[in-house]
Amino acid sequence: MLAVVAVLTPFLHVFYLFNDKEGVFGFAYMSSFMFSLSLPMMALCSGLLLKFVGEQLDTHLKKSFKFISNSFLFVGCFFLIYTLVPMTDFSAYVYFTLLIVLSIAMTFLANYLHKAFISTELRLKKIISKLFDFIILETPRKHVSEEKQIDYVISYEKIINEIGEE
Repeated sequence: MLAVVAVLTPFLHVFYLFNDKEGVFGFAYMSSFMFSLSLPMMALCSGLLLKFVGEQLDTHLKKSFKFISNSFLFVGCFFLIYTLVPMTDFSAYVYFTLLIVLSIAMTFLANYLHKAFISTELRLKKIISKLFDFIILETPRKHVSEEKQIDYVISYEKIINEIGEE
C-alpha cells in the first residue's frame, strides 16, 4: 500500500490541470498545491517502506536501511511542513530552524509509531497462536467428551479453513 501511495502521489495534480480550482495554504492553484504535496508524501511513504524492509535484513544492512529510511522520513517531514505552514509569520532563520526541529521530532515520532505497530502485531500474533493452541490441542483433551471430539475437530477445521480463505 505504501508503494502504491508513493508512486501515485506525484500524479495527484493532474486532476486539477484542466479545471484548476483555487489553492489552499497560500497556493494560487490547487494543482500547484497537490504537486508541492507529492514530494513529501512520496518521501514519507518511501521512508516507511524502507524502514519495514530494513527490519527484515541482517544487522549490517539493517543499519544502512535505518539511516536511509530516516533520511527519507526527515526530508518528507521537512517538505510536508514547508508546504503546509507558510513562512509569513516568522523570520527566515526562525522558520527554517523550526522546520528542522519539527522534522527531526516527526522522524522520531515515525520511528516510535513504527516500533509500536510492529510490537503490537507481534503481540497479537502471539495471542492468536496461543488461542489456536488452546482451541486445537487443549480443549479437545480437557473439555470435550470422547464422543464429541470428532465433531469438535471437524468444526474447528471448518473455521480455520474459512479464516484461511479471507
